[in-house]
Amino acid sequence: MFQQERQEQILSLLRENQSIRIAHLAMLLGVTRETIRKDLYELEQQGFIKKVHGGAMLNKTNAEPSYTKRSQTNTAEKERIAAKAAEYVEDGDSIYIDIGTTTLLFAQKLKQRNQLTVITNSIPVAAELAKYPGVKVIMCGGEVRGEELALSGPLAIQSLQNIYIDKAFIGVGGLSVEGGFTDYHIGESELRKMMLAHAKERYALMDHSKAHITAFYKTANVQDLDVVITDKQTHPNILKYLTDNGVEVVLAD
Repeated sequence: MFQQERQEQILSLLRENQSIRIAHLAMLLGVTRETIRKDLYELEQQGFIKKVHGGAMLNKTNAEPSYTKRSQTNTAEKERIAAKAAEYVEDGDSIYIDIGTTTLLFAQKLKQRNQLTVITNSIPVAAELAKYPGVKVIMCGGEVRGEELALSGPLAIQSLQNIYIDKAFIGVGGLSVEGGFTDYHIGESELRKMMLAHAKERYALMDHSKAHITAFYKTANVQDLDVVITDKQTHPNILKYLTDNGVEVVLAD
C-alpha cells in the first residue's frame, strides 16, 4: 500500500472514530508502528490530526460522531458506567439527566426507583423514564436537534432556570487538560452549565474514548464536577489530572 493510500485510510478511520491508537492502526494496515508514527507526523504537519500519547485524534473540534455511531461504540463500557452511576441515585432524589448514549443507558437502570423526579432535555430519556411508575419526568421546552432528539436554546434555559436539584448527571463530548469538559453544541452546553450550577452533587459519565478530546465549546472546568465515572481504559494522565483537581474518579469494571 502506498503512503498516500495509507494516510487516506487513517483519516477515514479517524472520521469514523474521532481517535485511534497507533498499535491498532499498525495491525489494521499491516505496517510497523514506526511507519504509522511517520504517517501521523505528516498528517499533523498538514493540520488534519492531533497526535496524542499512543495515538491520534481528528483535528476538528466541531466534528461530532453521529448518534447511531456512538450508540454502537464501547457499549460494554457504557453499560458498566451507567450501572455504576445508578448506584448514586436514591429514592426521593431530584436529578438532571443529560442527553447522550451513556445517559440513556443510565436512565434505563432507574426503573426500580421510587419517588424519583427527573429533569431532562433528552426526548429518548424522557420516553424511557415515562414507563416507570416511580419516576416523575419534567422536560424543558426548546428547539429539537435532529438525530439526537435533544432540546436546547432560550426556551430550554427559561423553562428550567428556577429548578434546583439534588444531583446532575451529564454526558461528555471530550475531556482534556487544555479544555476541561467540552461538547459540540453551544445551546446544549449552556443548559448543561446551568443545571450543574443548580445541583448539590455533580457527576460526569464518560467512556475512555472521550479522554484527550477537545470539542467545540467548553461545558465546565474539571473542578466543577464532583465525580467522574469512567472505565479502566481511560488514559492514566487524565485520571491523574482529575484526582489532582479534587475530582473523585470511579472506574466502572
